[in-house]
Amino acid sequence: MRKDNKKINVVGIHAVRILLSVRPYDIYELYISDKNSRKYTDIVSMAKSNNIFIQKISNEKIFDISNVKSHQGVLAVANKKDEIHENDLINFLKKRERNKILLILDEVSDPRNFGACLRICDAYDVAAVIIKDHNSVDLNETVRKVAAGSAETIQIIKVKNISRILQKLKDNDYWIYGASDKANSNINDIEFKTPLALVIGGESQGLRKKTLENCDFSLKIDMKGVVESLNMAVATGIIINTIYSKIK
Repeated sequence: MRKDNKKINVVGIHAVRILLSVRPYDIYELYISDKNSRKYTDIVSMAKSNNIFIQKISNEKIFDISNVKSHQGVLAVANKKDEIHENDLINFLKKRERNKILLILDEVSDPRNFGACLRICDAYDVAAVIIKDHNSVDLNETVRKVAAGSAETIQIIKVKNISRILQKLKDNDYWIYGASDKANSNINDIEFKTPLALVIGGESQGLRKKTLENCDFSLKIDMKGVVESLNMAVATGIIINTIYSKIK
């Protein structure tokens, strides 16, 4: 199977099922290690209803193609989802009913963190996720597998300059909240203003100084135990949950 930059590989039962649900017309090929297994019943049924032929493949071959060990014996090859470009960001947001919260990941490098963040955003109906088009992990098979289908339901927008995007959002009435362990304000003490963008820093160094300077507010999670920091995705989930509990 030759690599095509216009196509993506999607593995995992949940991820493939959501892909079939959201855009079956973009699927070129569908492979299952054992289509008679009951765990693939939904996928097989959805494939048949969309006239998608299922091909048999070994688990070893799926791993060779995807480099994902937990692929669950299913692989779909599909077109890439249509991208929203930086210049179209504001128009995109204006058309969304769920435009109250944006998530901005400043230099995320761990594909599992990225995938988990996408899953969190789907759970809380976040409008979109913004990442840098460089110094960030690619939207690869591991990200899609961990995201469990939310890579299809959440719009991911790649930008060249985070600070420039923050200014553009401010110009369009967005409030910018940056998460930093150096912040003075606890998330539980903040009255959040919407629409807002939550900015989370990368795993290695957190929020960059220049990015933090472009935020309207900085916030942190009040840690009660001996652990000094949280996993990026865990922190994102806690903060987004707190925001939603306050703005509803």
